[in-house]
Amino acid sequence: EASLNSQYILNSLTVSISSLEKSLHAYTLNQAAQSKPFDMKTVPAAAIEEAKPTAATGGLTSKPDKPTTSSATRHDMFVEKLAAVPQLQQLNLGPLFRSSQPVELTESETEYTVAVIKHVFPGHIVLQFDCTNTLADQLLEKVRVDLELGEGWELVAEVLAPSLQYNVGGTIYCVVSTPEDLGECVTTIAANLKFTVKDCDPNTGEPDSDEGYDDEYQLEDIEVAVADYVQRVMKGNFGAAWEELGQENELEDTFSLPFKTLEEAVKNIVVYLGLQPCERSDKVPEGKSSHTLLLSGVFRGGHQVLVRTKLALSDGVAMQLTVRAEDSMVAEIMTTAVA
Repeated sequence: EASLNSQYILNSLTVSISSLEKSLHAYTLNQAAQSKPFDMKTVPAAAIEEAKPTAATGGLTSKPDKPTTSSATRHDMFVEKLAAVPQLQQLNLGPLFRSSQPVELTESETEYTVAVIKHVFPGHIVLQFDCTNTLADQLLEKVRVDLELGEGWELVAEVLAPSLQYNVGGTIYCVVSTPEDLGECVTTIAANLKFTVKDCDPNTGEPDSDEGYDDEYQLEDIEVAVADYVQRVMKGNFGAAWEELGQENELEDTFSLPFKTLEEAVKNIVVYLGLQPCERSDKVPEGKSSHTLLLSGVFRGGHQVLVRTKLALSDGVAMQLTVRAEDSMVAEIMTTAVA
């Protein structure tokens, strides 16, 4: 059958093998789950190296950084780390889809340093804040992150850092439910670090007294982008995968991008959409005034998505974007993400 030939031969199995093993083991131990067939869409895709942002992602005009190596081991590490937090474990969030690269929410030389990692689950995002207190004469207690959430978003749970001693790292977790409407899943979240300060002896770290005072520190905004909901998947034969997916959920639009070269446009599109370039289409041949970029991935929920972008130099870069996806809403959010 053509579809099986494309899925398993021309385009091989793309799930994480270690995650597949764990998912199958959990399935065999859960008698209630065995009443239904095992769903491969619950298994995370095998991770492919992706760009590591140094600041919150702004938009398609943001310049990407050099890629860093990511592997399934990183995914497994986070699965185990999050499972070891009782307050998170009892929420039964489901399988971890993907974890972003850390994004700094403070300057490196400030009193407090905070970086966020976004862990994406089927209906929630766990925001992991890794914090460090760089002031030797302060002890921070009851440290939390206050979030300003938009419509459709809700804070489900938070795990405070009991204390932050000088140069000793601590972790805060905020669990937020994502909107049912995929169109509202891309957002900007304002954040403030809140805590109780106790002045202390910089040599011993011992507080001067039991009394403290409340304070807060403004963080950079947290950007939740389309790329956070996408796992990169390589397609060895993009044409076969494109035909197999078909035109049922195909959307097309044209855009004018503010880039001077095709190379710059390609790099920014890849980072902004979070998809995997196929057939070396992220390499623009020298001297060309037009180019076609082929992208592939899996959207949260296991929905396959393919993107074909035709680019041409014209007072900037003109782009014809065509999206095919297994789900119509996924096709829509990937198409409108560029606007």
